[in-house]
Amino acid sequence: MSSEHVVDRTAAVRDALRRVVDPCSIATGVPISIIDMGLVLDAAVEGSTARVELCLTSPICLQITNILSKVEETVASLPGIETVDCTVDASYEWMPSMMSASVQRRLRAARPVTSTRVDLPPTRRPRGASVEAETDPR
Repeated sequence: MSSEHVVDRTAAVRDALRRVVDPCSIATGVPISIIDMGLVLDAAVEGSTARVELCLTSPICLQITNILSKVEETVASLPGIETVDCTVDASYEWMPSMMSASVQRRLRAARPVTSTRVDLPPTRRPRGASVEAETDPR
């Protein structure tokens, strides 16, 4: 098999992975593919086997089973792919900066940055007051 054919098949796998959307992004109203999220660390084709390596946004991702199933289903539908070997590198630390620039712009547009000021209720003791003043029985 020529290296050009392998590159084409690997590109087809990556294109197929663009149809796999991160379930948590759907829940937040901005669906993002696992490719654009930066969750795909590697994709390769060896013979009739596609190998996909993923990372997670959190080591306790509750959606991993759904993501793996969708990756396997989507990639297995490609011509010439008989087996999909999808693994997760749980030690890899995902960072928001791994998202594609276009997705970062979409997220900023959908969720404008608001003030980070948090209004908390006043504390019982004003700043600078002594502890004794608070315990004074008067």
